[in-house]
Amino acid sequence: MAWSSYAHLPNNEDEYRQILSCFRDDMSIKNVDEIIAACKKKEKVQHHYRSNLARIGFFKVNKDNTIELNYDPYELKNNKNYLRIIFRNLLNENKEKEIQILIDIIFSLHSYELKSIIDELSRRYPLIEYNNLIRWLRPLISLIKFADILSMRKNDKGLIYARYLQEAYLKITNAFLEAIPLEFVENELKRIDSSLNLNIIIDNVLNNYSAKFKIELLMMPNWATKSKSYKINQDIYTHIKIKGNLLKEE
Repeated sequence: MAWSSYAHLPNNEDEYRQILSCFRDDMSIKNVDEIIAACKKKEKVQHHYRSNLARIGFFKVNKDNTIELNYDPYELKNNKNYLRIIFRNLLNENKEKEIQILIDIIFSLHSYELKSIIDELSRRYPLIEYNNLIRWLRPLISLIKFADILSMRKNDKGLIYARYLQEAYLKITNAFLEAIPLEFVENELKRIDSSLNLNIIIDNVLNNYSAKFKIELLMMPNWATKSKSYKINQDIYTHIKIKGNLLKEE
């Protein structure tokens, strides 16, 4: 695993805000590096600084070496609370194994304390030098602390089930806003984990105040579909449409 891929993240929230607010869609990676260097008060920086930010998900690098942002830099300049929302959204959506392991450890310890987290990580990966783990992961642990994931209730069933539901849906559609049979979603969920129950998952997601407005359940007439029907919240449905990212905090 690429534990060293987070060592060049910004050091604090002010540095994140200063750097991220200057980025723009279609900006060249050369200009990105120049912005990071200016913030760091360096003549130039290695590509690691940029690639570490991309690994978190702040932007993706296009084939023409320009960037595509996953946040609104103008909103970041005008809304002091938006930075934490960016952190939370990106951590929620990030599938890098190292990040998921760290988040799991933080939840199990219910603490952001660096030494406790590294102690547990070192116990799991004893072949990695302890001091390297500290050096590499201190910036990432700080980012997770800035996001304050412990207050997000990330381990609530509703959010866990939303992740499963969205993963299954997007494996079928590759995009939001498409109505598909619930039967297809159920089959995909079983491929992820045979113990997953479609009705329980949807019930829990619908109880999430923000997520429920992004889900539309539909009952197609018999002449329009041969899909299996499901009883959800006392009503019968055959299809589902997810209108937007269930994991994104608005």
